[in-house]
Amino acid sequence: MPTSKTSAKRYDIIHSLDKGLYLLEVIEEAGHPVSLQYLWQRLKWDKATIYRLLTTLEKRAYIHRDPETREYSLGIKIYALYDSLIRQLDLQQISKPYVVRLAQETGHTAHLAVAVGNRIVFIDRVVGSGILSVNTQIGAMEPAYCTALGKAYLAYIDSNDLPDLLEEPLTRYTPNTLVDLGDIACDLAKVRRRGFAIDDEEYSSGIRCIAAAILNQVHAPVAMIGVSGPKNRINLRAMRECGELVRDASREISRKFGYGIGLDDQQRGATAAAPR
Repeated sequence: MPTSKTSAKRYDIIHSLDKGLYLLEVIEEAGHPVSLQYLWQRLKWDKATIYRLLTTLEKRAYIHRDPETREYSLGIKIYALYDSLIRQLDLQQISKPYVVRLAQETGHTAHLAVAVGNRIVFIDRVVGSGILSVNTQIGAMEPAYCTALGKAYLAYIDSNDLPDLLEEPLTRYTPNTLVDLGDIACDLAKVRRRGFAIDDEEYSSGIRCIAAAILNQVHAPVAMIGVSGPKNRINLRAMRECGELVRDASREISRKFGYGIGLDDQQRGATAAAPR
């Protein structure tokens, strides 16, 4: 019988499980698919033991084995567990410091929003220091296709879902509103290239908005963050500067939601490109 807490903890460990978990950590730390030979050199365990652990983990989908290269990477089950964990976290709590920072850095009203169907819903707002500010109500909804927050979302969803979210005829709210599906598709491609979306008086005359998507570990949008202000306070130069700040904030939040872990194409499936 163990005579101390230390020895009790040692005896309570299931060594095969402990080894399997450490094996997963080694694969994750590598940052790229690894071979059996790599793991043997890294761990210095019996190669047959490593192979049995890999086979067991592969059966449970905790690792993925490429049939051509015979290399191992983290499996879809790991990302499913991670996604479950992330869903339990408070999106607003995680994003709040960045919304506050954007409002302080730009002087404009900063927003956090999520998508519901073909519309976006504001879930947080911090008013900037400017004399004139955009007065948005928490819970208010706006169309996705003609707002910066909405376009930031549409740019990163599966392209097969776009037709359902862009059912014609689309309302032209201002002379700048894009209502042609081809024009919208070109605009979304620009969003992906620069990493942020622009609403240049497309929903409300006199208002310019800049936004970027918050992506999770499979590069899917979970929310959007952005700033809005009067046109006379956001000129073309300011739009670029705000865009860079918004893009940086979205990337920092995205990392907290698992973005950058790096699923390969086979595991991830057909998803939109990540912001550059």
